Amino acid sequence: MIEKIKILLAFVLYSILLTYYQCSSQRKLVDEDVDRWTHELRIRYRNKMTRLVCLLKFHPQFRNLFYFRVRNILNIFRIVCPPDKSITLADDGNRIQGGGIYFEHAFGTRIAAKSIGKGCTFRQLSCVGVKSKDKHSEKPTIGDNVDFGVNVLCIGDITIGDNAVIGAGAVVVKDIPPNAVAVGNPAKIIGYRS
Repeated sequence: MIEKIKILLAFVLYSILLTYYQCSSQRKLVDEDVDRWTHELRIRYRNKMTRLVCLLKFHPQFRNLFYFRVRNILNIFRIVCPPDKSITLADDGNRIQGGGIYFEHAFGTRIAAKSIGKGCTFRQLSCVGVKSKDKHSEKPTIGDNVDFGVNVLCIGDITIGDNAVIGAGAVVVKDIPPNAVAVGNPAKIIGYRS
């Protein structure tokens, strides 16, 4: 009962954010993100707007993805629903083309990629980005449904194929083919997903 009251109040408090969402060209991708997060977190509300408000109210890491998708929200409106400061999604050419992106306890995570496909999972202390500041355009390209373990470093102009699994602590500096399971420093392929 208390949670329902909090969500009802959040509907009022977040009404401007919801208006931005409804007018956004990225609404379909936000909807896919909402579906993935509510599945992972076992949120049982049927109404999509209620699920969105629940995620905005109780899951700050979701807010980062929401604000990345719905970019034109003025900072003044983000005050009532601040993003998680421990996650960074770079705004400089970072393209998260697919929906259903999920952050599982992703504190300390930094993501700057050429593109990221749908259904990827990121965990804490992971970094996706450039090797050095003078090679700013050389960022990873990440396929669909890639699963990043804890404390993964993925840098440079590389490609990680669809359905790959990058194990905890891996340092990825070379291409990883689709369905591969890569672990270690430097990352080596130890098998393939069926």
